[in-house]
Amino acid sequence: MSQYNNQDQIPVAYPPPASAPAATYTAPPPPAGYPSRDGQQPAQKAVRIETKTRGDGFWKGCCAALCCCCVLEECC
Repeated sequence: MSQYNNQDQIPVAYPPPASAPAATYTAPPPPAGYPSRDGQQPAQKAVRIETKTRGDGFWKGCCAALCCCCVLEECC
């Protein structure tokens, strides 16, 4: 019956939170070997990266797979 006596108040599902503690979270350190902005990194010699061509076999395999899919679609 006490709910009917307090018609002017808005019902509250949860009580208001207590004063929140100050944020004390700090990020963990980066993994070993990960570059950071804090320290100066020694200059590293640029290494030229050589790429290899895929060659004719790559395209032959793609065409064979596409052909196989078409044949299976017609047969099944």
